[in-house]
This record gives sequence, structure tokens and C-alpha cells, in this order.
Amino acid sequence: MTAEKKHTLHWFGGIFEPTTDFYVLLNRQVDKTLEGMEALREWIKEGGEERSQLVRDLERQADDLQMELEKKLVISFVTPFDREDIYELSASMDEVINSAKAVVREMEAMNVSTNGFKLLEMVEILLEGTRSLQNSVHALKKDLKDAAQHALQARKTDTRFGKVYRPAMRELLETDDFKTIFRVKEVYKVMLMSSERIDQVGERLLHAIVKMS
Repeated sequence: MTAEKKHTLHWFGGIFEPTTDFYVLLNRQVDKTLEGMEALREWIKEGGEERSQLVRDLERQADDLQMELEKKLVISFVTPFDREDIYELSASMDEVINSAKAVVREMEAMNVSTNGFKLLEMVEILLEGTRSLQNSVHALKKDLKDAAQHALQARKTDTRFGKVYRPAMRELLETDDFKTIFRVKEVYKVMLMSSERIDQVGERLLHAIVKMS
């Protein structure tokens, strides 16, 4: 092969070589999402304005990471897997940490105590589901089978949450304080939405994994 041809092939290959590691960007975003859910758990467990503010701060940081990924996606000619799947994964992960912030906002608006009812049990399930998402995203680059197993675990979050949510609602509705029923019910609904968001990310992951396999 002539030197000129080698140079041409090197130049051509350079055009199609990914210049952005989207696996790293997705890893950063899912790590921040887990941090947000951990902060929510700590706030519900311990209370404190600084802990609720931390949830908000982490949500903003996650937004910045999502925006960075989207900008890179627009200008990148080549991606490691389908660019639409990368976009949808990032967007759906953002909804998970958004829902964590929504729990804080709803509890504060409804003046619901952070240490009452079934809130801690519920957030533990959300945290476990988010950790499964993290494990799945981190495995995307090196082990698709492992990534799929963790994504399937994340998809079980909605079912596991429902097993706590339904009896918790029944217990709540048996009380005589209608104001408390209304306030806590609204918080429970937002937490249920969070479990659904985790399930959706798990579904997006499995969709991407099937296409990559």
C-alpha cells in the first residue's frame, strides 16, 4: 500500500471515528440522578432545609449534564449506538431526577412531614430502582447481558412500588383527617410517578440493548 493511500485511509477513518464518548456522558448523568435520589432519601429520613436544597441543586446539575450531552449529540457525526436511543435515554433519565425534585416540592407545598407514613419505605424502592439504572448504564459499553439484567431489575421498580403504594393508600384513607388524606395522597401520587419514570428508563435501556446486540 502506498504512503498516499495510507494517508487517505487514515483521514477517512478519522472522519468516522467518534470524537465524543457518549458512554461517559450517560454515566455522568445517571450518577448524578442516583445522587439526587439518595439526597431525597436522606431528606425524607432526616429532614432539614439544606437536604431539600441539595435535591434541587443536584437536579440542576443533572440538567446541565443532559444539555451537554444534547449539544454533543447535535454536532457528532458518529455515535457509539443509535443517536435517538442516546437522546431518549438521557431525556428519560432527566425525568427521574425531576420527579425526585417534584416530591420535595409537593411535600413542602402540602406541608407533609418527612418522617411519616410510608414515605421512607417508598423512597427506598425508588433508590434501589435508580441504582439498577446506574448499573445498567455503566455496563452498556462492556457487557450488554449484564446491562440487560440490571435494566430488567429497574423495570420491576413500578411493580414493587405498587405493592407498598396500594396498602399505604388504603391505610391513609382509613383515617378521619380529610386534610391529611388529601395532602399525603398527592405526595404518594408524585412518588408513584417517579417509579413509573424509572420503569420507562429501564424500558429505553432494553430497547437500546436489543438493537445493539
